[in-house]
Amino acid sequence: MNRTMRTVGCWTMLALAGLLLWPAQAQAEKTVLRLRLDGPIMEAPSDAAGLLALLTEKETHTLHDWVTTIRSAAADREIDGLVLIIEFPEMSFAQVEELTQALKAFQAKGKPVYCYLDYAGNLSYALAAAADHITMAENSDLGIIGLHAEMMFLKGLLDKIGVEAELLHCGAYKSFIEPYTRTEPSPEAAENINWLLDGLYDRWVQMIADGRGLSTDEVKKLVDTAPLSAEQALKHKLVDEVSSFPAFKKMVYKEFGKDVNVLKRYEDGEGIELDLNNPFTLLPQLFELLEGGTQPKEPGIGLIYIEGAIMVGPSDESPFGGKTAGSTSLRAALEEARLDDDIRAVVVRVDSPGGSALASDIIWKAATRCGEEKPLIVSMGGVAGSGGYYVAIPADTIFADPTTITGSIGVGGGKLVWKELMEDKLGITTTEFSRGKHAGLMSFNRKWNESEREWITDYMNTVYEQFKGRVIESRGDRLKRELEDVAAGRVYTGEQALELGLVDQLGGLSDALDFAAKKAGLGQDYEIHITPKPSEFAAFINFLQKMAGEDGSDEFEIALSARLRSDPLLRSALPLARELAPQQLTELLRQLHNLMILHREHAACFMPFVPRVR
Repeated sequence: MNRTMRTVGCWTMLALAGLLLWPAQAQAEKTVLRLRLDGPIMEAPSDAAGLLALLTEKETHTLHDWVTTIRSAAADREIDGLVLIIEFPEMSFAQVEELTQALKAFQAKGKPVYCYLDYAGNLSYALAAAADHITMAENSDLGIIGLHAEMMFLKGLLDKIGVEAELLHCGAYKSFIEPYTRTEPSPEAAENINWLLDGLYDRWVQMIADGRGLSTDEVKKLVDTAPLSAEQALKHKLVDEVSSFPAFKKMVYKEFGKDVNVLKRYEDGEGIELDLNNPFTLLPQLFELLEGGTQPKEPGIGLIYIEGAIMVGPSDESPFGGKTAGSTSLRAALEEARLDDDIRAVVVRVDSPGGSALASDIIWKAATRCGEEKPLIVSMGGVAGSGGYYVAIPADTIFADPTTITGSIGVGGGKLVWKELMEDKLGITTTEFSRGKHAGLMSFNRKWNESEREWITDYMNTVYEQFKGRVIESRGDRLKRELEDVAAGRVYTGEQALELGLVDQLGGLSDALDFAAKKAGLGQDYEIHITPKPSEFAAFINFLQKMAGEDGSDEFEIALSARLRSDPLLRSALPLARELAPQQLTELLRQLHNLMILHREHAACFMPFVPRVR
């Protein structure tokens, strides 16, 4: 071989070596996804919440958004890990379950999850426990103090102001009337609350134990000594490191490389990408959004949300919280899904404590019609009880999270009598004039007479028998006990409900969607058709939020409010200031809302009491 040929050969070998090395060098830069959980995690998309978020410069995300993002990132070969910053998210126990399952699916792909906490309470820590590594702020504390439930009773107040509750119920455990008629829970109500808390507590402890590789007995002992300082949490292996947020960032760089690419917003390629550096492209992109450019163009699964108190009429929502699930809107959505050929199966996500018995039955009929033509699957969220269970039972299959609160098959009805308050205390007198035997049935000025009480009792019994009849019609062959043994207002966790045959499988919304896609014969990459379709206003809000750009220049940044929590005393007091008063007010508003429905419809299907896990 001559010198020229040897030289060419050497260059050829070097070129080949370069080609072989090039992919490895190109892949040296790693990418991690950063997710920051703070504020409410919504169930359904919300125009009002989106507007409020825009005005307050905060992002809003649904549970489905978060879970889909994590699952998509798990399947994305360009994503190497996840950085999870947990601040003060407002989420239900069931939402923690579903986020935890998404994180586990991410880790199953061999991708680690790193978590940072300034402070953690019961639910935020249960979620953090799923991470591979937890860093907690110095001088912080871990508030895993156990589950606490408070049931508010209004009878003492009513007695003081001269208002008498005239209320009846069907089912010994149907205790939603007790706050107006008692000053403490009945034995049945106390039994039910303790039954629920036992199930929730055991599941909560198990989640922490599984995440941290501890026994349940070890976790229970630590709970009984909490709150724990950050150093104590480190000593007992509840966290992996105690340090500052800058130190946490340095650790991430050390693990993934100094050139790691940090994504604060994840796009899977299906949405419309906004070029914020070119203002001339924004207007055409806005028109594309408003024309439904982000709507699915292929057959897929219909997704319908039943969220909030169930009422007759259209659904409604407030920018400051609170939604109602209107029978008129939901009947139309179910009909739209039934008639749309591109929707091959329907998933109904229920997160509702019930409400109007009439509205529940209207939705039940629409769901039954839809289920006769297409696979109908229900996914239960944090609460799906009473009327929320009523609207779920037409499904072929019901999924519930282990900590979903459901059941409460029963009926209540009645009114408040204001006569003593008006006449004796305020000096306001009323004279009534009526035509018709029962014209004054719901009068606030007097109690029922014998004929009226007999009528309201018969009416409530009729509604209760109808409710039980719907359950037998939909689930009779799947119940593990006689219906009366699981009805009468009894409330269960999802895990308990599965044992009784009230639900079919444990799992979250993603599990229900995958199951529906399989039944419909769709592939793994199916489209989701949210019904009713998001409004043009929602698309416009989404456009404006994207135009607002990313929040801050730091690739990992935490919220300003979290930075201000550096003082240990302030950090300890903040959870109480944020949560105690709003919880009490929320309960009062819920009670007043229930009374409004009772006054209009005489009987209703409400959850008696929903423990709130802090």
